[in-house]
Amino acid sequence: METLLQDIRYALRNLAKAPGFAAVTVLTLALGIGANTAIFSVVNGVVLRPLPYPEPERLMFITSQFPALGFDQFWISAPEFLEFRDHNQAFENVGGYRAGAANLGTEQPSRVNSIVVTHELLEVLGVNPLVGRKFTREDTLPEAEDVAILSYELWQREFGADRGAVGRVVPVNGVPTRIVGIMPPGFDVHDAKVEIWLPLTLDPKNPGGRGGHFLYLVGRTKPGVSIGQARADTETLLMQWAKIAPNTHVPDSKNHRFRIDSLHEDMIGGVRTALWVLQGAVGFVLLIACANLANLLLARSESRHREFAVRTALGASRTRLLRQFLTEGVVLAIMGAVVGVGLAYSGLRLLLAANPDSVPRAAQITIDPPVLIFTLIVAVLTGLLFGLSPLLHVRETVLHGALKEGGTRTTGGKARARTRSALVMAEVALAVVLVAGAGLLLRSFWNLMYVDAGFNRARLSTFGLVLPTAQYREPTSRPAFFTRVLDRIGRIPGVNSAAAMSGLPPLRLVNANDTNFEGSTAKPPPDGPIPNVDYYQTVTARYVETMGIPVVEGRTFTETDAGGPPVMLVNEALAKRFYPGSSPVGRRIKPGGPNTPWFLVVGILKDVKQGGLDQAVGTELYFLYEQLGRLGDGVFVPNNMNVAVRSDLELDALAPSLRQVVREADPALPMVKLRTMRDVFGESVARPRFIAQLLGAFAGLALLLAAIGTYGILSYNVSERHHEIGIRMALGASRSSVLGLVLKQGAKLTGIGLAAGIVGALLLSRVLATLLFNVRPTDPATMAAVTLFIAAIALLACYVPARRATRVDPIVVLREE
Repeated sequence: METLLQDIRYALRNLAKAPGFAAVTVLTLALGIGANTAIFSVVNGVVLRPLPYPEPERLMFITSQFPALGFDQFWISAPEFLEFRDHNQAFENVGGYRAGAANLGTEQPSRVNSIVVTHELLEVLGVNPLVGRKFTREDTLPEAEDVAILSYELWQREFGADRGAVGRVVPVNGVPTRIVGIMPPGFDVHDAKVEIWLPLTLDPKNPGGRGGHFLYLVGRTKPGVSIGQARADTETLLMQWAKIAPNTHVPDSKNHRFRIDSLHEDMIGGVRTALWVLQGAVGFVLLIACANLANLLLARSESRHREFAVRTALGASRTRLLRQFLTEGVVLAIMGAVVGVGLAYSGLRLLLAANPDSVPRAAQITIDPPVLIFTLIVAVLTGLLFGLSPLLHVRETVLHGALKEGGTRTTGGKARARTRSALVMAEVALAVVLVAGAGLLLRSFWNLMYVDAGFNRARLSTFGLVLPTAQYREPTSRPAFFTRVLDRIGRIPGVNSAAAMSGLPPLRLVNANDTNFEGSTAKPPPDGPIPNVDYYQTVTARYVETMGIPVVEGRTFTETDAGGPPVMLVNEALAKRFYPGSSPVGRRIKPGGPNTPWFLVVGILKDVKQGGLDQAVGTELYFLYEQLGRLGDGVFVPNNMNVAVRSDLELDALAPSLRQVVREADPALPMVKLRTMRDVFGESVARPRFIAQLLGAFAGLALLLAAIGTYGILSYNVSERHHEIGIRMALGASRSSVLGLVLKQGAKLTGIGLAAGIVGALLLSRVLATLLFNVRPTDPATMAAVTLFIAAIALLACYVPARRATRVDPIVVLREE
């Protein structure tokens, strides 16, 4: 221990003598280690850390599948939930939920994330409220009092953490609702960011229709039951389901299946690959930093070769010197790690604030003890890695030459030259891999942002309004309210048109419904399900004009349609699927249940992206909102609509007028997410943008470090060959030939690094395949652009020391000789 402390003190004294070297080294390490710490904290919080429930490995996410319709994860109906809960043999308990949003009527009306749950769900999750109680079976019965449980965060924000909030009655969706509990901090379900919990009213004797799929299920397996056993039990249950509910449409093993996944795996499956790619990227950045520092230490050790020789002559063994080198390396690495943790902490806060919805479980991301342990391990390994580089200078022949020459400078030797060159080539190769990956992701993100979504997003703003059913119970009152609001918005100076829609493109949930088609020429699959439409879209009369959607055939809605027979519009995808080789215009379509009327198709609209910019367009039906309210009880009239406003004004100038219109129409209604349509598009691609930006930043850092490394090694070589260059020029070598000599050396290192990097990028590009959109992992254009770009940067880094070499004065060199 005493020897170790002595080595540490000696290392600190040496660093104090070279503050510039120490600052550069610590900063380089801080960037590399800090980046690794930041990304590992994300990986740890999202992927590695168990869910915050008791025995989380027993929690399963249960959904349904409709293979013939292409639905791999779909909701489950209430009757199916009750039957699954009561007849499965693998689960201890099963609960259901539906995530959404609710109007909260506090002093300032707000729209909060809500979740409607069966009373079993909180039992399944195994977490009790911090204050108050859980829901009971009685809370879910039709005549029960309306109750709610608040999230800890909403309780803090809206109720000032007052324990007296439990028992208070507040309006939720316009209904007086009693608060009965407060959940613990950070408590959530499937990353829904729940702020208020509401019980699902479910009558066991009359749970509703089997076609009404709206629940996701979470089940806790019995002790000792694996996910494989749970799936096998479900297969057995599917084969017996017809006996449970005879003479009804029930799940089966072919057309309507159940799917069981680990709750944790289902939450993170979509981001796992991307996070490990980022972790690998920052690992490459750290390797490049280590290569740079190894070269820096090699160069510094040239100035310490006499020190090594003297210590060896006084009896220090190579092992003793090696221990000193490693100690210095670890001391530097730990200093860099301390600064890096600070950078990681600040970077994480900025990162999560700018991209709060880019990754699941964002609330679990923090720099905790496991992350700090990871950082310490990385720091020690890093210090050991680049701390070994001066070992090349303690070979006996080098030390003997140092003493014999009395302290004058000795030649570095071929071994050290080869080592430095190899390090530079490795830096370039690693930079190529990172820049190629970033280039592919940035091209993919560019393709996403400029994909044709089917409408004109320029100068378009939007916000949501949700009418409480308690106040707008009559179906006719809902279209009437929006008609008034849209009319007032249309009179605002600078507004060109305004409309409302039930679903906001380009990213919304599928609301698939069984549909009947008159005169359809499509052949239904044998023994297949009833034809299904992906999206039902309810719109107001000026929707097509406001959104800028081209009419492909027929006409759009008119204001006179409100009082006429039922009419609808369809999209191109629906026309091609159900009327191949013919036209649906003039045909009738009957959506939903038996009490809905037939609608006459009057027009076909261009396809609009609804399920995501990177997804294929689904089939879609458009209904006229002003018409639905008078068509009877069999027709659903939405109370949740998104207002779209096309205006020449910027949103900042338009927003006060929009807020005034809503306030005058109903002061209790909160405006939901007032933003431009470009912001909506940006939010829909938040995850790929997050990944592309991070990888791009790391690639830029890697390229900068590689350029610095190339510049450093060539500068060192020029200074080392100072005499040789001077003699060459004295013998007649021109400045251009000297320039070419140095550039050739740099080009050789760069060329080998580029070749190795391209091979590595092609091998690793398959990892990125699932993250790309409309670009191949081996895209030649991207690879060529990356090669040319890095070659240009590298040659620029070579040119500066090459120019310095041409300025060597041969007379001065000869005098030195």
